[in-house]
Amino acid sequence: MRRVSDPGAVRISLRPGVRGSIWPHGSTGDAMEIELPGPEEPKPPYGRTAHPYYLHDMIRSQPSAIAKTVSAIRSEARSIPPPPPDRTLLFTGMGTSFHAARASAWAAASAFEYELPIRAVDAFDLLLEPDLLRRAGTAIIFSSSGETALTLRAQSALRAARVPVILITGTPTSRSGALADHRLLTQEANDAAWVHTVSYTTAIAAALTLLDEWTGAPSVEPTAIEGAVRSVVEREEDWKHLAVRLDPRPQVLCLGSGPAETTAREAALKLREGAARYVVAAGVEEFLHGILPSIDASVAALAVATSDLDRRRAVTSLAAAARAGAESVLFARGLPNGESPNEFELPKVEAALTPIVDIVPFQFLTYWLAVGRGRNPDVMGFDDPRILAARSGYGI
Repeated sequence: MRRVSDPGAVRISLRPGVRGSIWPHGSTGDAMEIELPGPEEPKPPYGRTAHPYYLHDMIRSQPSAIAKTVSAIRSEARSIPPPPPDRTLLFTGMGTSFHAARASAWAAASAFEYELPIRAVDAFDLLLEPDLLRRAGTAIIFSSSGETALTLRAQSALRAARVPVILITGTPTSRSGALADHRLLTQEANDAAWVHTVSYTTAIAAALTLLDEWTGAPSVEPTAIEGAVRSVVEREEDWKHLAVRLDPRPQVLCLGSGPAETTAREAALKLREGAARYVVAAGVEEFLHGILPSIDASVAALAVATSDLDRRRAVTSLAAAARAGAESVLFARGLPNGESPNEFELPKVEAALTPIVDIVPFQFLTYWLAVGRGRNPDVMGFDDPRILAARSGYGI
């Protein structure tokens, strides 16, 4: 392993099971060592071969799991000291867990009235910023299993930098749990499907409960989440019919800004993992600055909005997409003329709560798009030898 001449490059060995070193851009100190795990053949939950698959159970379990998580975490959260005011509060994870970290960081900024430095950084990127590690005052790590390789590496680096770590997880015993200073255990949140749903929404609910204990800010008070999520879950038939309408469109565009940006990114991940759709996630305004020329009749354009401003821009973007041939759908609040076939009103909740509520229609879309094509939505395509072979080559 050697340093590379390109100052913006990072050289890393991707051979499975081999240790290597990385030098992040701008680093002049010692290299940071990282070990990538060797590939293991996935053992997905193949036990169901028709509807209802496990993913369906997990989506519908979320209202109860959220309520039990908020209740169980209250007492534990009271014992966790708040972050120091002069150091960065970090939120980190990988994949769906990183999306939970992003949503929680957005909520934290509001709860702390933007007086505390806050960053959401995925675990791999955190390893590339050793100065950020050293400047952190507290880190909140999201890991459903507590065994995600790069999250464990980031957690070890935080521990070496003597940064207190709070782990939000659904697993009582794990390597991440052993490294954490505090642990918040979500309830009924162990996903039986590889496409994670309940572990995502309960993790954000846990973080909001902690933020509520730290700040008492009305913006993160979590008691309204269960009812709002339940009302969206009970509209499953709406989301199923929408999936039938969107099925002929093989490509999907998910748009969201502000707190809805995380929803758009998580929705895109679910649709890729569970329904094998090609999906792009972008900000509402970003769409009008470069994505529009790529839109045609093969696209379903889905936008989610949380406020009047981003709703107006979402309507503008979707109208443009529709003129270019896309099927356009809006999920928002306060529709002026009631719902149309392409507009769905979501429950009114505080902005910080919306990532938990607004993801549910996309979870159902993922499920019913997969079932409509005869796919098992639980297994992320690992029942396809082609995908399994592709996965075995990259070592994570």
